[in-house]
Amino acid sequence: MRTTIKLLLILSFIVLSACQQAPKVQQNDSVKAISEINEILTIITIEAIKEENYEQAQRSIQAMILNNDDKTWDFIFSAITTLPNEMGLELIDYSLSKDFIKNSPSQLFGFAKIFVSYQDTKQSLKVINQAVALDAEFLDARFWRARLLTVLKEYDKAENDFVYVMKKQPDNTEYADQYASFLQETKQFDKAQEILAKQEATIDNVFRRIIFNLQAEDKITAMQLYDHLKNIEVDEEDKNNKFYLIAEAAQLLDIYHESEDYYKKVLGGDKYLDAREMLSLILYDTKKFDESKEILHQLQNAEEKYAINAYRLESQINKIQGQPEEALETLTRSLEIIPNNPILLYDRAMINESLGKLDQVEQDLLQVIKDDPNNFEALNALGYSLADHDLKLDEAYEYIKRAINLAPNNPAIIDSLAVSYTHLTLPTIYSV
Repeated sequence: MRTTIKLLLILSFIVLSACQQAPKVQQNDSVKAISEINEILTIITIEAIKEENYEQAQRSIQAMILNNDDKTWDFIFSAITTLPNEMGLELIDYSLSKDFIKNSPSQLFGFAKIFVSYQDTKQSLKVINQAVALDAEFLDARFWRARLLTVLKEYDKAENDFVYVMKKQPDNTEYADQYASFLQETKQFDKAQEILAKQEATIDNVFRRIIFNLQAEDKITAMQLYDHLKNIEVDEEDKNNKFYLIAEAAQLLDIYHESEDYYKKVLGGDKYLDAREMLSLILYDTKKFDESKEILHQLQNAEEKYAINAYRLESQINKIQGQPEEALETLTRSLEIIPNNPILLYDRAMINESLGKLDQVEQDLLQVIKDDPNNFEALNALGYSLADHDLKLDEAYEYIKRAINLAPNNPAIIDSLAVSYTHLTLPTIYSV
């Protein structure tokens, strides 16, 4: 592998030299050769990342940076973010030292976005400023800078950029949506509505306006827009999305019967499982428990994030219906399918605690703590359960102490501390 990379690097240098010295025909051949080299380097990088051979990946990415092939830059940016942060930052520093990158607004823009992924907003802003300074008409960069400035709460500067890009492209839906969100965040509610009202009245646009009006506590306008949303004509392929948005808007407006009806109309598409999940919650809230369970059983066969919530809600329904053993059985069944899931283990521990099965409580919570030693909720629950039943008081105190050191202002943990004091004379809780 290393020999291959060395040969490729040598060839890269030769090709770059040819680009600088050869006639146009030869230059075209050299550009083609660079592209082919980068295709090989891309494969080498992907394999190195799969094998977690990050030093090899770093070397091959550096070679691609040096080759400066426009087609490769999207891959370079994504590949850098897969490396350990220190190695990625080394490549960024290397890149930003090169004149051809310093003078490229698009490449500077790419590196600015990587800095955000490293949560270094200060450096990101510095680099994006350099990109905009090179090309004031680079609208995507100015738009992205406006969003970054919003995050940094530099609202005046952000608004200047938003106004600039909107003036240049007033019909750009993405610009308009983000600018409206900015205006909403800065409590310029009327201006936000004005921006959205100028855009095409799509289902997404009208739904956003409903949200914004509710945030502005204007329920009358929100209701008018809700009626408008229901009457917008869409193609057959967009009907499921329309029904989902209507259902969500109805739920926000407390029109639960309509929300239930429209969630039921979502029969496919990307939002189908979300619609089923929301429907199960509405049925639960309106105490239609049997109907809710029927949907939950479907969701338990879906992908994990839906299945976990479905098992939890079915268990909660069983508990409300005075069937704690059935609730316990539901969670035990879920853990056979999704082993050692911390949320399901915690829920099962709490039901076992209510049934006085302290051995099972301790077993489940210790598993959660083993997998995540900083899970202060599990630490607190275990400490409280033991102390409340006069069991293993020294250990209970240690669990609570660990929990409160992780979350010192958590009210539940402070309550646990009070319980433990009634059973054991403790030293100062913050001593470690």
